[in-house]
Amino acid sequence: LAQVLRDPDLPSIHILVTSRSEAHIFEAMQNADVRPLLCEIPVKISGEGVTPIISLDGADVDEDIYRFLEHSFRKLQNRSPTFPQPTQDQIEKLAIRAGRRFIVASTMMKFIDDRNNDPRDRLHLMLELTSELLPGTEVYELYDRILSTCADPKLAYLHLSVVAALTDPLPISQISELLGPGQGRDVEKVLVQLRSVIDVPPNSSLPVNIYHSSVRDYVSHRSNCSLYITSPHSLLTHSSLRMM
Repeated sequence: LAQVLRDPDLPSIHILVTSRSEAHIFEAMQNADVRPLLCEIPVKISGEGVTPIISLDGADVDEDIYRFLEHSFRKLQNRSPTFPQPTQDQIEKLAIRAGRRFIVASTMMKFIDDRNNDPRDRLHLMLELTSELLPGTEVYELYDRILSTCADPKLAYLHLSVVAALTDPLPISQISELLGPGQGRDVEKVLVQLRSVIDVPPNSSLPVNIYHSSVRDYVSHRSNCSLYITSPHSLLTHSSLRMM
């Protein structure tokens, strides 16, 4: 890429690169061929304490997540006037529980603002989440909690794992057919309960898909999922062989 950008015939072009401070990425950016082409964007443009790069793991992220949650709750209250706006302390707790991961904050709001359940009850469930988690595992704890609210958590895990493992997403009817009359029962009813982590289109002919790749990691490893039953790929293999 550095060689291409040095081409004198190339028109003026800017590429925005964002990343967490991964060592191998930082090392690549320090390469003698790449470094002269970089222009790091500061968090502040003047004053003391100017940071050389935008930090995705700093206090500014906590503030951004707090604002996101605050705005989301306002939208929820506008649509449901009986829903009381959470206190500042409650929003701060949710922001802390997000672990500086926007996917966690976004999933929390999708879960709370489900439209088929009382958002006050769901907010209470989110506030019960522990904040004493290893960095990066917050989202798995959240997925555990979401599955636990399903009518049949184990069946919900099976259906979610299939959706996450499919290379080419399938509509609900084909997922049901793939799983068969036993495990494939009530697929639509189950997946609707998981709308905070998967996209279930109103049109049943359209494919169902996960919102974030962390769902795939969650269902694929026993250490990530407390409801782990079997490998999603083994389940897909068995189901595919059954249909042959």
